[in-house]
Amino acid sequence: MSDPLGFKQRWQRFAAAPPGQRFREHFKRRQESKPSALHKRILAMGAGILIMGVGLIMLIAPGPGILVLLLGAMLIAQESLSAARFMDWADLRLRRLLI
Repeated sequence: MSDPLGFKQRWQRFAAAPPGQRFREHFKRRQESKPSALHKRILAMGAGILIMGVGLIMLIAPGPGILVLLLGAMLIAQESLSAARFMDWADLRLRRLLI
């Protein structure tokens, strides 16, 4: 699978977007790029859900459970506008708590 932008460039574009809009902008860019087949979208959503399940288990057991949960949520957010909106909302709330 060819990728016109490498991971580093995609990450820089994601990080440069204003907080509260990052995930929606990433979702829009992903949707505007080459349309992905339905089975690829379903696979990405399923992988995100599976990874989030593993993250939930890791919250109980020792390990980086929160990071794994976030990774799964990010996979889902790139395929779902509702999830992208939620992640933007959560991003703003977490920033307020941490600052």
